[in-house]
Amino acid sequence: MFADANIPIRYVINNDEIMAAKADEAVNSGLLFVLPEVFAEVVYVLTKVYGIERFDVADSMIELLDFVSITATEIMKTAFQNYREINLDFVDCILAISDNQQILSFDKKLNNFIARKKAENTL
Repeated sequence: MFADANIPIRYVINNDEIMAAKADEAVNSGLLFVLPEVFAEVVYVLTKVYGIERFDVADSMIELLDFVSITATEIMKTAFQNYREINLDFVDCILAISDNQQILSFDKKLNNFIARKKAENTL
């Protein structure tokens, strides 16, 4: 079954006992599939609406990845690790992982991070 953003959000914030229990049951069923786009919405809501620090969000999402299915688990884990450590938007953290693709962006932080990463890989 596919999850919308509310399932991971309720799983993390646990502010509604009934919803949190259902989210916990779904996460622990081993049958839940979460799209990367859903994770992007989850990150936005947890940080902007609930004011949760980015490193706490990243840690919670990395933990959640062990229980849900996703098309690119390792890419998402790396994106969340970058999100925890680097001051980039979460979607930019996903883009920055694309080693074999050229990224076109006007975002200076993203471009600088990609340039640094490429320089480190050529050393």
